[in-house]
Amino acid sequence: MNFIFVCPEKNEIFESGEFEMIENRGIITDEAGNRSLDAKIALTSACPFCGKQHTFHVSELICPFSGDK
Repeated sequence: MNFIFVCPEKNEIFESGEFEMIENRGIITDEAGNRSLDAKIALTSACPFCGKQHTFHVSELICPFSGDK
């Protein structure tokens, strides 16, 4: 499965399936009752735009269905 990422150095969008979930704290619920995953995703290969291995909070990922961050 590929996730969609944005390189924080170059602000370029790319897809990758080379990642691992880290710091998975499970599902959290905010004051309004909205549920979300509290975890981070770390690339296991270099970013195609800057060559670094980035780590993202899942809230920073782009939804493939809406295109929204």
